[in-house]
Amino acid sequence: MERTVSGRRETRGGSGRQAASADVRDLAVLIDSRYPVVYVESGEEQRVVGLCGEVARRLDLPLFTWSVTDGLWRREAGFSPMLTTREPAQALEHIGASDLEAIYLLCDLHPYLDDPHLVRRLREIAMGYRERRRAIVLLSPKAVIPDELGHLCTRFTLATPDEGRLIALIEAEIDRFRATTGRPVRIEAGVVEALARALAGLSEVEAVGAVRGAIERDGALTHADRDEVLHAKKALIERDGLLSLELETTSFANVGGLTGLKRWLARRKGGFSREARDFGLEAPRGILLVGVQGCGKSLAARATAGLWELPLLKLDAARLYDKYVGESERNLRKALATAEAMAPVVLWLDEIEKALATSSGGGGDADGGLGRRILGSFLTWLQDKEAPVFVVATANDIAALPPELMRKGRVDEIFFVDLPTLDERKDIFALHLDRRGRDAANFDLDRLAAASDGFSGAEIEQAVVSGLYAAFSGPGHLTTELLLEELTATRPLSVTMAEKVAAVRAWAEGRTVPAGGDR
Repeated sequence: MERTVSGRRETRGGSGRQAASADVRDLAVLIDSRYPVVYVESGEEQRVVGLCGEVARRLDLPLFTWSVTDGLWRREAGFSPMLTTREPAQALEHIGASDLEAIYLLCDLHPYLDDPHLVRRLREIAMGYRERRRAIVLLSPKAVIPDELGHLCTRFTLATPDEGRLIALIEAEIDRFRATTGRPVRIEAGVVEALARALAGLSEVEAVGAVRGAIERDGALTHADRDEVLHAKKALIERDGLLSLELETTSFANVGGLTGLKRWLARRKGGFSREARDFGLEAPRGILLVGVQGCGKSLAARATAGLWELPLLKLDAARLYDKYVGESERNLRKALATAEAMAPVVLWLDEIEKALATSSGGGGDADGGLGRRILGSFLTWLQDKEAPVFVVATANDIAALPPELMRKGRVDEIFFVDLPTLDERKDIFALHLDRRGRDAANFDLDRLAAASDGFSGAEIEQAVVSGLYAAFSGPGHLTTELLLEELTATRPLSVTMAEKVAAVRAWAEGRTVPAGGDR
């Protein structure tokens, strides 16, 4: 097994090195092109310091780093931190007075960028850097770019490690463990590649931490570690509340009705494959599911990921918006970048109208056009994206949806999820009875389906649950009559909100494809 690991490094490690060298090349191009200020938003400080060191060597420039604890420090042998430059103003005065062509990496300057004197001095220095190979690299975990620096500043984004790079990181951790403990690592067949796929979307620091923990636990890498890594990855992705990684998807066997949608998705299951590209097919972009509440839109999103055997990311639209200027756009960029890094993946935007509505409310024009900017950024990404991210957007409030989202080319299809038909209601009753350990053949499904006209799938499920409680506290077994009593006692949404449901159905006529019909 040790020979297999070493051999794999020779064949796979090159991809990881290429991913790392792409960062060096791209940052070197920016600095060599005389961009005076480069902003890097990242928590991977050691990686960025190493990256800037590689760029400095390539461009034959000295590298200085600054932090409030060390001050300016020339990162070469024989030099020590200049403690008299710990204060940001002192550091900038030293940088401004120097005639040396160099790269200055300033770490965590962002808390001080609300000082107009500091911003002005930084701007003066940057304006003088246009003609020479000198650059200031601002590194912080949170982007704060004053307007005064906007035209002088360009953003640089670290590449998320690809599968080849992740394999190289895993193998480096295997070697590290072996060198520090003197013990080999027991490795199950295929687990390195499986772990690399599970780690997709994490930063290098996060990936190394997860792999190191897996090895340290028992000196082995097994397929059980993959599940542990996925749970660790879920926690890391969900820490800021924007995205959630749904580890438990479902199957369309657990979804009643929606035969047209099921058929459409089944035809496109291999749409991200090389064979599809060679056949001349474009990768599927996404779908919009609109319709009556409780009729299976959310369940269909989960089932799409299950059918295509892809991870499912859910974007919480309500958390996109932030009271601070620029943070909402940053949240969207971060969420979409995570989805692209995890690709191929299904990205589920539940109640998308809350995120992209451009009328008052939901981040609309009432807040200075923020909703319009968010919408524009999202639609541009949706149309131009190359990563295999399949978007499933669900919406309840059709009136709040921006018309730009409806245009062909933004999504592949718009499906209308209507109240279930008679046959679909029979299937839904059978599904929920069987799921709860009851044989559907023992119930009169025809009577139940007829009595539940106008009920959504969620309301039918609740009737079954209520019937079970009635049986538990009464005769001890569930019957058709008990279920009929529960249906009679329920006023479905199609009755209590009849006008709204009718308006939704009228809007969908001719504009959408029936999710339950043929196509």
